[in-house]
Amino acid sequence: MPESDHHRTPTVSEAVRDAAALVDPGDGDDAIMALYEIYEDDDRPVTAVEDLAGTLVATAEGIDPEGDDGAVLATAAAAAWIGMHPRDRNEDHEADHVLREATRAAFGKDFPSQVRDFLSARGISH
Repeated sequence: MPESDHHRTPTVSEAVRDAAALVDPGDGDDAIMALYEIYEDDDRPVTAVEDLAGTLVATAEGIDPEGDDGAVLATAAAAAWIGMHPRDRNEDHEADHVLREATRAAFGKDFPSQVRDFLSARGISH
């Protein structure tokens, strides 16, 4: 793989796709699929979005207005984290590490309860 491709800044679409594959590899979560479909054609570099995590989390909240699906919020956070760590983009992401770091970065100490429940169900400490 050429070095320039390995370290290039991913697009919003690529970051969301990679996060969705990490969180929901079987494509079974409708909310995660909806998040992916919204950003599927977004070819902006992740660095072009002023508040990437905030934008993605707000979209996830719009998809799940009842706030029942912690997985879609975690996917949004993971997409932002993956987007901001392009050195690792083309390597296998360790799912637990990405989700732990992504949710900490996106939510700080104020984890939404559904995200806390999602992480706990996956055995991820937060």
